[in-house]
Amino acid sequence: MSLKVPFKQVDVFTNKPFKGNPVAVVSCLDISEDEITTEQLQNIAIWTNISETTFLFKPKDPSHDYKLRIFAPTNELPFAGHPTVGSCKAFMEFTGAKKSKIYQECGVGVVELSIKDDEVISFEANQTIVEDFNKEHARSFENVLGVQTITEPKLLNVGPKWLVYLVDNSDIAYNTDPNYGNLASLCKENNYTGIILGGKKVNKENEYEIRAFAGGVNVDEDPVCGSGALSFIRYLNEVYKYSSTTPIKITQGGRVNRDGRIEALIKINAEGQPSYHVGGQAVTVVDGHIIL
Repeated sequence: MSLKVPFKQVDVFTNKPFKGNPVAVVSCLDISEDEITTEQLQNIAIWTNISETTFLFKPKDPSHDYKLRIFAPTNELPFAGHPTVGSCKAFMEFTGAKKSKIYQECGVGVVELSIKDDEVISFEANQTIVEDFNKEHARSFENVLGVQTITEPKLLNVGPKWLVYLVDNSDIAYNTDPNYGNLASLCKENNYTGIILGGKKVNKENEYEIRAFAGGVNVDEDPVCGSGALSFIRYLNEVYKYSSTTPIKITQGGRVNRDGRIEALIKINAEGQPSYHVGGQAVTVVDGHIIL
């Protein structure tokens, strides 16, 4: 028996239609999760043919708002940033919910989202792990990128695994033209999602341009990447050891005709412990139903 359920496509990290990063969101809130198979969910993600397709289900814990399953065309993901923001936007539109806090169940646990009056939706990371990696591999990636970094790269596991590099300025990051095929091969060999390359904007305080090369999941360049931005700000704190709460502004996507704007925050509590927050606006560009 076929199921007709609500469907949206949401453009994330922008308030301009078609200038952010799209996510397809399917509402399964009114059906049981066992009414649809993982194979069916994966096939829908293959069909939509964008970087991620998500499915909203009833939460296991009734104190939470929903359970989110996230699929790339090739596989299911434990977490991804722009799908988390876009799915929250869709959930509020599907249900009419007007909340300042949303709790999402997903593969990395429970993610808390905050919604501001200016419609910026942000999430607090519950996993930012700096992992060991082979420094020889890092040099191989640097050669393929064709850039000279100003600090040692680090491998960040935020659900996806990103190897993060910092270059001298935003122009270098923006103008980099890597060998995408070689980069993808290296990512897959090392089981990385991809590379985050960032540079500070000249004469701008805590403003950066980043790029996300996601060859590990067959995406040459992700237009605006939430998990990549999260990895990047975690990396910045590893390098600069912020002693007070610091907002970070990130732009991304110009090289692929997008205009992504990410509002990030490294929040330092009274005990000096950091937490990491990434957010932005989102706009719905497709609104209808899908037959499963």
